[in-house]
This record gives sequence, C-alpha cells and structure tokens, in this order.
Amino acid sequence: MRQTLAALEAQLALSNADLAPVAALAHALQEQIAAAQLQLSHAQLAYVQHLRAFQTDIRRLYALGGMRWIEFVFSARSFDDLLNRSIYLQQISVSELQLARKLRVERDTLEAQRRLLVQAQTDLAPLLDKLQARQNAIAGQVATVASYDSQLDSLRRQTLIRLAGLQGLSRKLQAALDAYETEAAQAALRGNGVSYAATCPAAPSGGVRLCGHGWGHGVGLGQWGAKGMALAGLNYRFIDQHFYTGTSWASLDTANTPIHVGVLWGTATYRVVPSGPAQLIVGSQVRNLASGQTVALSPGGGLQKIIPTSAGTRLAVYGPSGRYHAYRGTIVAQPSGGMLYIINVLPIEDYLRGLGEVPSSWPLEAIKAQIVAARCYALTHMGSTAIYDVDDTTQFQVYRGIDSESASQNAAVDQTAGQVLMYGGHVIEAFFSASDGGHTANVSDVFGGSLTTYPYLRGVLDPWDVVAPRHTWYTGVYSYGTLERVYFSAADVATYGHLVGLDLADRDASDRLNTVGLIGSRAAKRIGVSAFLHAFNRSSLTGTDVLWNEMFGLTPSNTWRYW
Repeated sequence: MRQTLAALEAQLALSNADLAPVAALAHALQEQIAAAQLQLSHAQLAYVQHLRAFQTDIRRLYALGGMRWIEFVFSARSFDDLLNRSIYLQQISVSELQLARKLRVERDTLEAQRRLLVQAQTDLAPLLDKLQARQNAIAGQVATVASYDSQLDSLRRQTLIRLAGLQGLSRKLQAALDAYETEAAQAALRGNGVSYAATCPAAPSGGVRLCGHGWGHGVGLGQWGAKGMALAGLNYRFIDQHFYTGTSWASLDTANTPIHVGVLWGTATYRVVPSGPAQLIVGSQVRNLASGQTVALSPGGGLQKIIPTSAGTRLAVYGPSGRYHAYRGTIVAQPSGGMLYIINVLPIEDYLRGLGEVPSSWPLEAIKAQIVAARCYALTHMGSTAIYDVDDTTQFQVYRGIDSESASQNAAVDQTAGQVLMYGGHVIEAFFSASDGGHTANVSDVFGGSLTTYPYLRGVLDPWDVVAPRHTWYTGVYSYGTLERVYFSAADVATYGHLVGLDLADRDASDRLNTVGLIGSRAAKRIGVSAFLHAFNRSSLTGTDVLWNEMFGLTPSNTWRYW
C-alpha cells in the first residue's frame, strides 16, 4: 500500500508538471483578453464621445435650415465676406465629413476587436476545458491518495494484529490475569505496610511466621528486576531478552497506527474540555470548538468525536467525580448497550507515553525495557474487544494520558520507537509484573498457558530483584490454633484432627509453591496455593497482615518457612 501511495504521489507530481505550461498559457491569454477588453472599453467611450459631438454639430448645422444658409451666404457685405462665409461653410462640411470618416474607422476597429475577442475566447475555451479536466483529475487523484491513506491506517492495524497473532489464544490467559489482578488489588488494600528486611525473622517457639518473596504474578519481565539490572549497567535489550527467552528484535511501523483505549464507561454524562482549538463531529455536522469550551457527552447523544485541530491541543475528560485525565489524540463517545464508552484514540507511540507502570525516576534503561514490553503487550491486544483494544486499568496496562508523561518516559518511547520482540514470526505477549522474588515463573504454572505456545514466558533467575522493597516479606507470628480457624472447618477437624504443621514440599520449576499441606493430628489436607493465600487474606487476620501474591522462595526450605 505504501508503494501504491508513492506511485500515486509521483503520478500527481507528473500531472502537476504537465499542467504547469498549460496553466501558464491560459493565464497569459486571460491577461491578453483582459487588456483587450480594457482597450475596447476605452475605445468605445471615445467613440461615443465623438459620436455625440458629431451629432451635436449636425443638429446645429441643420437647425439653420437651407434658407438660412442662403441668407447666411448672400447677406455678405462684400465679396471677400462672401468668400469667407463660403469657406466657413466648406470647413464645417469638411470637418463633419472627416469626423464621420473617423467615427467609421473607430467603429470598424471596435468591430474587429470584438471579432478578435470572440476568437480568443473561442480558442481559449478548449484550453479552459482541458485545464478543468486536469483539475478534476488531480482532485480525483488527491481524493484517491487520501482514501489510500485511510486504508493504510486500517491496514497497519490489521497487519500489526496479524503480526501479534495471539490475541485469540491469549484470552484465557487474560481472563486469569484479570482475576488475579482483582484479588491482588483487594489484598493490597487490606495490607498494613509492614516493614521488610532481607531475610525472614524466626518465629518464637510454638509460633508460625509466613514468609515469601516478591509481589506480582511473576510471569515475564520483573519490573524491579529490570531496575536492578539497569543499576548494574545492563541495557534494555539485554534486560528484555533475559526475561523473554529466545526472542529476537524487530521494528514495526507503529508511529501512525492508532490504538483505542477505553478510559471511562457508564451511564453518566461526561465532559471534555480542549486546551486548544478542536472540532466536535456528530454525524455529518462539524462544530468548531475554542480553547476551554466544554462538550457534554451523554449516552443519548449518539456517536460523537472530539478531534484536536492543533498539534498542541489536549483533551481533558471529566467524570462524575471531577477531572479524570487529559489526553493526546481524539476522544470518541461510543454508546453501546445503554452505556456510554469514552475512548481515547491515538497513535500507539503516544499511548506508551501516558503509561504509569514504572516511576519516571527509574534508570532510563529500565524504563525503555518496560516500554518495549508495553508496546508488545498493546499490539497483542489490538482488536481484543468490539469497542476498544485495551482499557486504562491494571487488567491491561495502567494509562493516565498526559498526566503520566515525563521527560524520561518520552525519551524511552522515542529511543525505542517501533521496536518489538518477536518469536516464531509474531510479536510476543509480553506479560510483566512488579517483583518476581528472584526467579520468574513459567506461564504454565501460573495461568495455565502452554510453554509450547508461549516458549518465551519461561521462568528465569532474577537475582537483581533484590532491590525490590518486597523482595522478602513476612507476616506476624500466629499459633496453629489461629491458623486452624482459617483453614479447617468443624468437619475438617473431625476428619484431619487439629492443625499441627504445614507441608511446603510441593513446588514448581521456579521453586514456587504448588500446593500447601495442612498437617492435622490425624491426616493431612492439601489445598492449592491460591486457595491458601485467598483464605488468609479474606480472614480476620488481614487486620494486621496480608499475604502478597508472589510466593517464591530462593531455596525450597525458606519460601514458606515456619518455626
């Protein structure tokens, strides 16, 4: 399509070059015609003046009548006077005759000029028709080029979606990630922010302390590990390829490819305020907006678009609670199912500028590694829903528009423009989390995805995660009796007896717990690690402690150590 566009532009340039001499000739002829018309006007005015003077003299002469002429001649007092009077009458006749001849010449000249003008106009007509035809052809070519540009925009999106290739396969993983993020957010809200140390302190005799490492699902890039690697002097390419096994680098044309980001949705009325000139488009109606002019968007208003008409215009969006965020690009209000979706449409590279995944104070190489992962993640989710590609929450990627932009993040976007990681001819689905605790996880152990489908989401060592504030975390001290009330029902006590210990031997390839054995005085009950974590975080114990979602130990003996 780019070649087609280039060919059309070249053809347009040749057409303009061919048209230039024709247009110059037409312009010269039009100037000659204008000069001839001006000269003709002046000649017509002089002719009319002469004609009026001649008519006045003739009327004056004939007003004397024949008898008055004779009386005028023969009333001479002498012969000389008679000759003078005769000469005077002769001069009048000659003068009038000369004037009549001059008027005739002027009339003939005017007629000739009229004929020349008509001929010039006749000669110019085909030239003007040719010029108009060329103009129409050029207008058609320009429209065609504009149409191809629009098609290219759509084709860019479709090409990138095909290159990503995994959006259908990834829905199961995304659903698991969504559920995980919801639970993680609830747990974080209940945590009391205990202090963390490099190692887990021992519990007193008879007590139990739960210890772990990391915060996040642990699949793919570890953000704190990336920071540690950057602090160690490693560049973003090494960082990304360390976390995404066996990938290769590629560069895609993402500069003008739009992504659709859902930022707000509901049944409320939302407001948009542009910081500069913009346009509101509703159906076929276009209304110009001034800086600061408020536009109200409601579910009953139909599809509406607010498009900046200046490169510096940003669009601030307000919800029921006040100002939400301000954005680059276009804001689209899309009604669907009784709700109104506020969607920010902008180029992918500008979308990356507004992500709020890592602090702007981090080393630039760590931010660049995150931006590449975020670009891959966004590309693999294009076309993931019927209304938008991604939203602005942790279920996709945290996005706050220009409120999250910074000099370092913009530099990271610009310095990695279009760069992605590929595996098997497709853009990778670049999962990432905050802290992996020292070793990332196999996707198959966390979300159930196959390592055959996602070979690059394989667990790797990450000793650089030690810089993370929750690299090691731990709870307070509990008795087995307290934990029994969380994990054993009355029926469990009747079956397994009272809780007397924990079995933490069942681990995956990255040394994370798969299941937890609850050892009773009669028998052991084994539950999944997620069930163990969720039961603790939903219990009354969360008034003082929370179990963070990443449960990884550097050795099999100390991930969930109890004393």
